[in-house]
Amino acid sequence: MKTNIDSKIGQYFSNVSLKLYSPPARHLVHLYADYVELISLFSNSDFVTASDIADRFKDEGILTKKKEDSEQAEGNDKNEQWINEIFQVLEERSFLYLSDYPFKLYGNSRIQLIPQPDLNNRHKLYIFLLLSSCLYQFGDFEPELTSEFEYVCHQALLKYMPSHAVVKSLGKNSEYSGTAKEKIRLLAKELKVEVNDDFLNKISTQGNQERGLDLIGWIPFDDNVPNHFSILSQCACGKEWYKKLAETRRYENYYNFYCVKPLHALFIPYSLINYQNSDFYQADEISIPTLLFERKRILNYISDTSFFVSLSSKQLVDKCIEYEEDIV
Repeated sequence: MKTNIDSKIGQYFSNVSLKLYSPPARHLVHLYADYVELISLFSNSDFVTASDIADRFKDEGILTKKKEDSEQAEGNDKNEQWINEIFQVLEERSFLYLSDYPFKLYGNSRIQLIPQPDLNNRHKLYIFLLLSSCLYQFGDFEPELTSEFEYVCHQALLKYMPSHAVVKSLGKNSEYSGTAKEKIRLLAKELKVEVNDDFLNKISTQGNQERGLDLIGWIPFDDNVPNHFSILSQCACGKEWYKKLAETRRYENYYNFYCVKPLHALFIPYSLINYQNSDFYQADEISIPTLLFERKRILNYISDTSFFVSLSSKQLVDKCIEYEEDIV
């Protein structure tokens, strides 16, 4: 695995071109804030200014010129205001993440990666989550990023649950072997729940995917009654993460939960907390009741980062920190 990631890193950075492919809608300023952080990361501790970002956005076609001078002047004002909003999000992140934030803000117009000697594992874990939310740029590393994101989420869920809880992986790092049906039955024995064969028999006998359940945590009692608190979790790195909200709910068909339904959770690497409004960005996409673990919440529940040094993705993070490209 190490040789494979080394080879991919060497190939990727020999011809890397940082670009925001398929720009999101302009009101999704938190996603543009991620891109500015990525630019700052690749700037190797150089300042990145609001003016730099405006120039880069023009070069990428995100900002376009108007035909008439009067329209251009009005457009420039709107563009400047929009970029200021992006930098406002970045400034709010510096207050939200505090010492975990690997960037330093100077007013509402400059951002800088903190010096390399000062970057610790928590900073690098933040950068890992940033890269995981930017698969459009790091598609070559999607297998490593998505698999290890699930592992990071496992660590966060383990810490979120009480010490006597049980947390299991069924996704890319599954603790169970066999087909999907076999995995679901093995988990049922541990949960002490009955299986609904009418629904389970509709699953292919050949498939081995987890059917939408990446992580599960539950608080057991020392009896055989399957009446306990449980969390069914999906981990999603894609930009349309909200389409994953309902996937774990099929397990309410597979299992006969006794007297209490499970809680459903979604883990995503995006930074969704709107610090100023005390809500989530893209809250309108959360269409069904879900416990959301986003970038800040994941970091909050990882107290020991020693596991991070063994992840393949750490090599990618370190290379991104080391690498330097022209800002514009």
